Amino acid sequence: MRVQFWGTRGSLATPGPATARYGGNTSCIEVRSARGTLVVIDCGTGGHALARKLASGDVKRLRGNILISHTHWDHIQGIPFFDPLYVRGTEWDIYGPSRGLRESLRDALAGQMQYVYFPVSLDQFQANIRYHDLTEGMFSIDDIRVSARYLNHPVVTLGYRLQVDGATLVYACDHEPHSRTVALGDGKIIGEDLRHAEFLDGADLLIHDAQYTAEEYPEKIGWGHSPVEYVMRLAEHACVKRLALTHHDPRRDDNAIEGVVARLRESSPAVDVFPAFEGQVVELGTRLDEAAAPSIRGLQAEIPPEHALGNPAVLLAIEDTTTSDVVSDVLKAENIIARPLPNIADLPDAITKDGPSLAILEHDPPRLDGIRLCRAIRRQAPEHRLAVLMVAREDNQDAGTAADVSDWLIKPFTVACARTKIRTWLLRAAGGAMERAGDAERREAAKPLRIVHTAKPLGVDESTKVPRVSRPAADRKQMVVSPDKSALLWMYGREIAAFDTPGFSTKLGEIIARASTRAQLAGRSR
Repeated sequence: MRVQFWGTRGSLATPGPATARYGGNTSCIEVRSARGTLVVIDCGTGGHALARKLASGDVKRLRGNILISHTHWDHIQGIPFFDPLYVRGTEWDIYGPSRGLRESLRDALAGQMQYVYFPVSLDQFQANIRYHDLTEGMFSIDDIRVSARYLNHPVVTLGYRLQVDGATLVYACDHEPHSRTVALGDGKIIGEDLRHAEFLDGADLLIHDAQYTAEEYPEKIGWGHSPVEYVMRLAEHACVKRLALTHHDPRRDDNAIEGVVARLRESSPAVDVFPAFEGQVVELGTRLDEAAAPSIRGLQAEIPPEHALGNPAVLLAIEDTTTSDVVSDVLKAENIIARPLPNIADLPDAITKDGPSLAILEHDPPRLDGIRLCRAIRRQAPEHRLAVLMVAREDNQDAGTAADVSDWLIKPFTVACARTKIRTWLLRAAGGAMERAGDAERREAAKPLRIVHTAKPLGVDESTKVPRVSRPAADRKQMVVSPDKSALLWMYGREIAAFDTPGFSTKLGEIIARASTRAQLAGRSR
């Protein structure tokens, strides 16, 4: 796997003499597998130089993929200047999270190219472009296996874990610690911070947002970025092989970046850390013990249109009027139905009736004990696995973990942070619904089939009968398999390969060839 950095600056492009060594362009990374599969991760202003390089070759035969982590300007400003998108005949798949529950990725990218902002619209791209809206889960880009996981940022954001050629790359930018205690270097890595660390586990190269220092972070809480000390601790916890710090603060010049990294290396010599710079190339060698992708909610990351959320319901238990007003305004803006949390005894019936996707509870004892409410929810409705977002003045990770709190929304918080937390958990709930629907389909498909052999040996006469496939007595409807393509697909598809891969047609051809050869040999022997 070959990785090249084309943009490493965060928030705002800052080209100039003071940033010449590490670069002033915003996030963009080029990844290529040994087979030649091209993946561009984010397309900030650094994407322009990459696009020029790609356009200098045989651009009309170009086939590529773009993974967008989120749609803040510094990660998509290169899209309107990405030359290959204007070339007819090129093919691109663009993946990323939608901005919300009903807005697509394409809508978000088109927004920055509207008439009032840009002279060229998205519709003027000439390439063959397919847009893919993602949630957490897994998918493949040719030979590259990709896992996606939500990060903690004031807009819905995905981190990506790419595995190919026996190597693992993780890209986690932009991300803020879930626990403010952990962010400042105290407390245990548990809860959502632990799940984030598990996503990074064993990476050969981790590219992580490290915009602030621990000293700077208290003034930047809620802005969606990590202190470098937190990132170092995560990397050590996750046994990462190499750590590339990126999303450099636009106020930090080259000398300041080197000073920060020198202090990190002195305090944590076990971590192989370096500040990423524009033009840098990292080759990841093949290793035999390729780490398995971490288990992530949702078997498939792409959101099919039929799984749109519609109007999800949220249960509320918030006493503080200011907090209640903010959360209610967020829910109204998202067209989310808000219902008061019922009596705990009535909760199972309420969940069955209203089908809520999330409960938002306030923890402010003695006025309202959200931890106790969460425990009661888990006791009364254990089978529903309702996500619980806890609103509090400070996070109590130990108590929250014991009560099975899903996540925390810490006061004071911005409207953007509240909207994103709620959106993320509703999208996770939708991913869980997709997984359950997929499980049901797989269970149905996996019902045992009984082969009833009624045919004479092949080659006995000119009219050849084919096997009859029937289900058990409970579903005794006989199915006669004809020798046409659809029947062959039905019989062999699940066992040999996915229908849309070259391996399927190859394997199917081998099966047919073997069957024909055996029939001919059987005829000759008689």
